[in-house]
Amino acid sequence: MALGTSSPSPAAPPPSLQHIYTNTRTLGSPEPEGHAGGGYPTYTNVEVVNDGAESAAFKQLFRTWSEKRSRNQKLGGRDKLIHVKLDVGKLHTQPELAAQLRMVDDGSGKVEVWCMEDLHRQPVDPKRHGQLYAGNCYLVLYTYQRLGRVQYILYLWQGRQATADEIKALNSNAEELDVMYGGALVQEHVTMGSEPPHFLAIFQGQLVIFQERAGHHGKGQSASTTRLFHVQGTDSQNTKTMEVPARASSLNSNDIFLLVTAGVCYLWFGKGCNGDQREMARVVVTVISKKSEETVLEGQEPPHFWEALGGRAPYPSKKRLPEEVPRFQPRLFECSSQMGCLVLAEVVFFSQEDLDKYDIMLLDTWQEIFLWLGEAASEWKEAVAWGQEYLKTHPAGRSLATPIVLVKQGHEPPTFTGWFFTWDPYKWTSHLSDTEVVEGSPAAASTISEITAEVNNFRLSRWPGNGRAGAMALQALKGSQDSSENELMRGPKSGGTRTSSSVSSTSATINGGLRREQLMHQAAEDLPEGVDPARREFYLSDSDFQDIFGKSKEEFYSMATWRQQQEKKQLGFF
Repeated sequence: MALGTSSPSPAAPPPSLQHIYTNTRTLGSPEPEGHAGGGYPTYTNVEVVNDGAESAAFKQLFRTWSEKRSRNQKLGGRDKLIHVKLDVGKLHTQPELAAQLRMVDDGSGKVEVWCMEDLHRQPVDPKRHGQLYAGNCYLVLYTYQRLGRVQYILYLWQGRQATADEIKALNSNAEELDVMYGGALVQEHVTMGSEPPHFLAIFQGQLVIFQERAGHHGKGQSASTTRLFHVQGTDSQNTKTMEVPARASSLNSNDIFLLVTAGVCYLWFGKGCNGDQREMARVVVTVISKKSEETVLEGQEPPHFWEALGGRAPYPSKKRLPEEVPRFQPRLFECSSQMGCLVLAEVVFFSQEDLDKYDIMLLDTWQEIFLWLGEAASEWKEAVAWGQEYLKTHPAGRSLATPIVLVKQGHEPPTFTGWFFTWDPYKWTSHLSDTEVVEGSPAAASTISEITAEVNNFRLSRWPGNGRAGAMALQALKGSQDSSENELMRGPKSGGTRTSSSVSSTSATINGGLRREQLMHQAAEDLPEGVDPARREFYLSDSDFQDIFGKSKEEFYSMATWRQQQEKKQLGFF
């Protein structure tokens, strides 16, 4: 992998050879001629770094980086955000907050779970949604509403013991679901043990990960009679429970453990745990075991407790220090492939304007890797592999379990947009035309669903993109423009053209229309004046549309683009 900047110069070598950094606290000045004698090539750049003014590229060369604070400086930013109770309204209206907390909402949306069995996805009983198994892979679809629009996140959860075939099946089934949802799914690849905060929140504190394989329809198979579970978390938004080896060395004085034996279930409270942890542990107990519960305090364990663990053994008992939140600045790269090698060109001082529909962009926020897929990008299927290659070759030795998130143009979640100084959610939906939506691209089928949620919000004078068709559309709508505008919810900024081939929700307002004979099997030049040839079916009356297509307009426009086109071809409306 090669790294560079957005300048026209050729791709630079990897970071390990690209720069020599010299801190200004050292005496003297850097001597450029000296670095060649140290084994570095003559083209190696020498960069002087001022203490306290380090660049993002410099900071990311280290696994951790702590910012200095003045004596009177108050804690703020992310340090403060972590302790704030989630306010869904603020997450929706302040994307920068959502990005920093890595939460699109509080996890109260709709959840669907599939388990990979025999390389196919099988639905998991809602009663067992939070029970995952290390030997399996899962698809977790989360549906939520933001500012009146339905949005989706598809988590691809990979167990540590899953086979290569199961991981491949996980990715292929995710692609199938994405097609079913019109390309509107934000896909986040999650490795067991590195679940992001929102993934934990959607299970409301009842996420339990078992060290075995799931049986039929996600049910657990037979396991040993003695099992030990590590409970971590303080509320329903951040709690998860993982099965660990049933031995004393697995214990930790800072946490709570659940020891399940043949006859009793021990709830072990370490000396360092607090009341919130104990409260959540009592909730988890009901998920794991129905046996009689016995509370055990550290230092007061009965003999049977240690016998079940195979005897006493040393375990961590020092007080755990609060984990510091990473403070790395996000970095944006343009991705390309040259002769099989991933080449990244960094975009400094980036903005939404730097995202081009022909590109694949990598946004590194340190805790997550976002891969933004332009609607006309040609190599978007390689995006996940590029993200993995980026982590593998990062000079700071990044964790390969870092979540990788695929984001398609026009479907950006607030956890992505919040890293940009400003973001116009209608930048692309207002300027795309039907001809620009390329069939087979990530955003091809998604434009319909994108506009569907906003259709009650457009101004009739701008429908559907040119004056002649707009005038004809007005004739096909019942009621005046003023009465229609009373039904507006939210829509793109004025000045753009309405572009989608979707008009979900318009069936309720369309009563009159042209005769079917005027629209079916007609060449574009033979259509009545003002009819948009690419949307001729729109001008049918509701009754004719139902009779011809066998469904309402709302149902038709909620379908994927390619399905709409297929039906229109078959019925003579293409």
